[in-house]
Amino acid sequence: MSKNNNFKKQKFLFSLMSYIFIFIGISFILTCSIILFLYDSPLTEEFIRSRAPRTFSNVFILSFIFTCIVMIIKYYFFDKQIDLIKNATDEINKGNYTYKIYTDSKIQKNSDLEYIIENINKISEQFSDLENLQNSFLSNVSHELKTPLTVIKNYANLLENENLNSEERNTYCKIISDTISKLNSLVENILKLNKLENKKILPKYSKFNLADFLGQTLLTFEQIWEEKNILLDVNLDENIFINTDKTLLEIVCNNIISNALKFTEPNGKVFISCYKDESYASIYIQDTGCGISNETGKHIFEKFYQGDTSHKEQGNGLGLALVKRIIDVLGAEIAIKSEVGVGSTFIIKINTK
Repeated sequence: MSKNNNFKKQKFLFSLMSYIFIFIGISFILTCSIILFLYDSPLTEEFIRSRAPRTFSNVFILSFIFTCIVMIIKYYFFDKQIDLIKNATDEINKGNYTYKIYTDSKIQKNSDLEYIIENINKISEQFSDLENLQNSFLSNVSHELKTPLTVIKNYANLLENENLNSEERNTYCKIISDTISKLNSLVENILKLNKLENKKILPKYSKFNLADFLGQTLLTFEQIWEEKNILLDVNLDENIFINTDKTLLEIVCNNIISNALKFTEPNGKVFISCYKDESYASIYIQDTGCGISNETGKHIFEKFYQGDTSHKEQGNGLGLALVKRIIDVLGAEIAIKSEVGVGSTFIIKINTK
């Protein structure tokens, strides 16, 4: 409060001094103009002496009127708007990101003041969106962490029962182990997303064969497609070489292939292919799963968004958000074509130049 009072006091003194200088300046100009006008005139000294008080009174009155006009113009077209900007920055500094400056017709269109005010409103809106996103993210993280921790706690309590047989004990231990793995995956994805969004992970480019890369990636899912008896149809162009970050692209492909296998029912099909088209290498990953609606497709790359809640226990809604962020970092493109009940196709395009 003391700092604010000092600021107001300094502002008042500065304004007072500026108005005094304006008054002196106008008086000086008018006086000089009169003196120059009367220079070498045939007027008598007596005449000048008799008219001097009235002349300088007029100078004083005119100077005062002009100064008042300047004060009014300065207040309505400058000081008032500066106060609005100051109040807005104070509110934003306090954390009130919903605060906005409402301008009036006194501000000249396309002026610097209007530009500054518009920028402050945009900054306030961006801070508000960021705060909402942060709150939503923390809420989702808390929820996602709470569920596996509750599962671990409950089954750990069950393991304390001395009357459990070995089969039940092994089942509970496996559930705890699987839950810890999912929890570990969630934490890793959160850390990766945070690093990517804060630009702490920079791509390390290297040239490699795309077909070999996809073949090795697919082998890590062999057990899954065999257990679900999924037919894997692979068509890879062996002459495609790309220059990108292999580790980051592996995260992208692992997530999408994993989803394709997860959402495809037993005895279904998954098609994987890659082609070179002009300056792009395109990867197609298609499944015969449940598919997604157009509305779900609009949000599928958002954090913690899960369109199919029937598979919620198998994921945490961060995989595709991580995929999209990596695609942006790599300067690549990703698109999805999907139809409910038919399946989904993810298309990744990587610049080969």
